[in-house]
Amino acid sequence: MTSPTKLLINLGLISYFLLNGFNNYASFIDDQLQYSRVKRAYQEKKPIITEKLSSMDLSTDNVEVMIKAYKYEQKVKLYVRSKSKAKSESQWEIYKTFPFCSFSGDLGPKREQGDFQIPEGYYHIMHFNPYSNFLLSLGVSYPNKADKIKSSARDKGGAIYMHGSCVTIGCIPIEDEPIKEVYVLSMFGRNNGQLKVPLHIFPFEYSETKMKSAKQNYPQHADFWDNIYSIEKEFDKTKIAPKVGIDSNGDYYKIAG
Repeated sequence: MTSPTKLLINLGLISYFLLNGFNNYASFIDDQLQYSRVKRAYQEKKPIITEKLSSMDLSTDNVEVMIKAYKYEQKVKLYVRSKSKAKSESQWEIYKTFPFCSFSGDLGPKREQGDFQIPEGYYHIMHFNPYSNFLLSLGVSYPNKADKIKSSARDKGGAIYMHGSCVTIGCIPIEDEPIKEVYVLSMFGRNNGQLKVPLHIFPFEYSETKMKSAKQNYPQHADFWDNIYSIEKEFDKTKIAPKVGIDSNGDYYKIAG
């Protein structure tokens, strides 16, 4: 049997780690607000975000965020949903759309350093950068497992960001005011427990016509596009985002459940 003293110690340790974990969980915004650029963006954009979310019956305390970027249309769509709803029933709603303000490369995935390509695939925000040369920036988790398997290049590149300003050699620039709002909204998602805020990048918004034309112009990417859109077409219909895995061939697949 466990002695009363040991039981109290164990309960105390559990309470400490739970409390410490909650403090760390709740501190992401506080940590970010230590940076002057983030603080200014937060002060400017929080009222706008709060009002918009309220009109969607959401709040900064329960919102989750997903970002989708489309290269051909050169636009970014922000989606939001309630954290409190059951995941299997929680549909994503469009929060706002912002345009790219510059573009590099062509349709098709990024495969190596220096190809000027914007990646294509299923990624997440891996870095909130308050010191960006382009005001603020959100790091894209490129190269992911799929990119590493599909590319034979020694140097596959990296440091891909969504950022302010209007210059790019493979990043997604959306000007200063939009990046402030995207950055702060993503902070709320992260603070609400989204350790990996989804950031998905596609060659175009799917349609049969666009797919047919794209395959004719870029036949080398046909199989890759069939793969990524096999998942995205389901989202377009249901607005429920499935979990996405990557197999040993570097192909994306829907995780059951």
